[in-house]
Amino acid sequence: MKPAYTFKKSNELWVEANKYIPGGSQGTRQPEYPEHPIYFDRAKGCRMWDVDGNEFIDFLCSIGPIILGYSYDSVNDAVCDIVKTSFQSSMNHPIMIEVAKIITEMVPSADGVRFMKTGTEATQLAVRLARHITGRMYIARHGYHGWADLFMGHLSLPGVDKDASDKVLPFDGTAEGLDKFLKESPHEFAAVMICPADVKPFTHENYQGIIDVAHAHGALVIFDEIKSGFRIAPGGAQEYLNVLPDITTLSKGIANGYPLSAIVGREDVIKELPSAGIAGTFSVEGLSLAASLATLKEIKNNNVVPHLYKMGQRLIDGLNEIFQKYGMHEARAYGDPVPSMPRLQWREDTIANGVQLIKDEDFHFFFSELLKHGVYLSSWHVAFMNFSHQEKDVDEALEICDYVMNLTRQKYP
Repeated sequence: MKPAYTFKKSNELWVEANKYIPGGSQGTRQPEYPEHPIYFDRAKGCRMWDVDGNEFIDFLCSIGPIILGYSYDSVNDAVCDIVKTSFQSSMNHPIMIEVAKIITEMVPSADGVRFMKTGTEATQLAVRLARHITGRMYIARHGYHGWADLFMGHLSLPGVDKDASDKVLPFDGTAEGLDKFLKESPHEFAAVMICPADVKPFTHENYQGIIDVAHAHGALVIFDEIKSGFRIAPGGAQEYLNVLPDITTLSKGIANGYPLSAIVGREDVIKELPSAGIAGTFSVEGLSLAASLATLKEIKNNNVVPHLYKMGQRLIDGLNEIFQKYGMHEARAYGDPVPSMPRLQWREDTIANGVQLIKDEDFHFFFSELLKHGVYLSSWHVAFMNFSHQEKDVDEALEICDYVMNLTRQKYP
């Protein structure tokens, strides 16, 4: 096994960054451990190289957007072509129509499309649209929907206006739980909003039940498919589960890393968007639209999703073999909810999901050593596969995981 990496230049840049950038960077890009690669200056396929020249096999994929692979040729070519002509003007680029058309072909519930830049923008807009259509203010929600005050009041974060989320109330993610919740609530609800990457059980019966219960109470159904769109199936979780929400939000996976989100929906619902007061200076920017068109064509025509499943299952099976080999009988890897999005669970009662943080010393030693030996596998987030992961990449990563698990068991018998 190659010697452990060091991150001298990364650490020097981090010290410099903290002089000018509060916190050094945005929260999801802050170093998890004292020895952690922080700055990367090259990425291709499923690999990244940091400023110290260290090479990594990446299973975080920029927290999800890289669905084809870094610096993917057809996406690069599309972006280079449009940057030579007009990627931003005072009006619209016609490529927007092409992207909207292919999304309506791929996503079952999409009769129309409007573009935004980020997932949080799209989820806020979905709530506004549902409130506009129904004339109601309350939202029942389950899962993560972005960092806006609308969705974050329950966390008591500094500066968050709790009043903004007083009308956005959680339920347990089941059809039965939703029915009980809505019947017992004194409020009328504009929408039921769920994140398919978070709602369990991940079954047609549960999701169709949620839709039926919501409609019976006069509420619209919003699927927040920011993470699951184009990964679980080309048409997202709704295609996989054979269900139809009223409104859907999309982002990660839509443009292979370029900043783009979309809100789509049933014709009678989505046609109300122009009345909802939408604005966005950069929503017509053509680089991301060109990247999206190239990305979606690749997903639609080249069996991208089955490959993500195959590589994800290979990683899951290999990790489970390693856990058993070293007597880690409570640990397991699994698809969350499907193999294209692998999850590592350290103990039966712990899941590293960014909210319920694991404090086990051996857990953090394992992940920090993975980084020092060339595998970028997040300790706090679900993993993502991309189309550039091949068997040799997964197998090389598993060899490193085996080596690091051996180190971990020696240190923490």
